Amino acid sequence: MPGILDEIRELTDLLRCPMTGQRLHIATPEEVRSIPSDSGKDGDGFLVREDRSVAYPVRGGIPSLLRESMIPLDSATHGQIRP
Repeated sequence: MPGILDEIRELTDLLRCPMTGQRLHIATPEEVRSIPSDSGKDGDGFLVREDRSVAYPVRGGIPSLLRESMIPLDSATHGQIRP
């Protein structure tokens, strides 16, 4: 039985960051480890922008692609929203 991320994987060719237009991919385990613990890792997973500088959470099978949902992955920018 496929999981929610498996279903989203089929759509990743279509998913884009609303800020930059870059492609999004499902976060690898290494990328998930780089997500700050205060960002709430209780969802279904994360989509990571092509430049690997931000992630978007997936909760209830729905990617949250809002500016407010962006999670910086670069520790130098922790707490800042990068476009």
